[in-house]
Amino acid sequence: MRLAGKHAVVTGSTKGIGLGIARAFVREGARVVIHSRSAADCARVAKELGGDCVPIAADLARSDEVRRLALEALAAFGDRVDILVNNAGQPRVAPSEELPEADYRYTLDLNLNAYFLLAQALGRGMLARKSGTIINVGSMNGTMPFPQRLAYCVSKAGVNMLTRVLAIEWAAAGVRVNCLAPGYVETEFIGGLRDKGLLDFEALARRTPMGRLGTPAEIGEAAVFLASDAASFVTGEVFTVDGGWSAYGYV
Repeated sequence: MRLAGKHAVVTGSTKGIGLGIARAFVREGARVVIHSRSAADCARVAKELGGDCVPIAADLARSDEVRRLALEALAAFGDRVDILVNNAGQPRVAPSEELPEADYRYTLDLNLNAYFLLAQALGRGMLARKSGTIINVGSMNGTMPFPQRLAYCVSKAGVNMLTRVLAIEWAAAGVRVNCLAPGYVETEFIGGLRDKGLLDFEALARRTPMGRLGTPAEIGEAAVFLASDAASFVTGEVFTVDGGWSAYGYV
């Protein structure tokens, strides 16, 4: 029960990596806000996980909705959030010369700007209490560019720097800020791309030194470590969990 008594907000937590993190947090004793844009999905997952989970739906591409999520989470938890996991996001795949401006802006609003606004809204309370942990879910694409993923790569590179600046500003006040950067993880979304013939799992596995994709449960374990006292002297780090993909440079 490494997170016993802790109050956590995990955005984008009804499926994929976010659900893996939320499930791990509940198992370790935390009360968790379950979030997505769908109220029905939030309620379903909160009931499934139990552990006094709180469902809150919000569209985090809108700043007013980000602030509402923060206020409702604080109200649900007696004005105290100990752990924030900024995870909600989405990719955009298109040739850069054809990427619509609206898609570019939406991706940055959801994948980056919402991270800042939610960290700011909940970080104030953490600073006042001199205790708290923020985990920003980035990607190996924060440092490794992939073609036709301009908006996604730019947003994830921004997440890395957002993490480091907040970490050095808030460290003395007892608030730790880290980035969790997964590689390819076998989620429902990735599985859907495989089923459509848009991704080749065997090719991805061959490119990964560990010979396979990751799992949401493995990302959840990494998040528990960063949120727990085991990482009490860790802040400002981009913690890459990609099976060796980023380290592999042999051609």
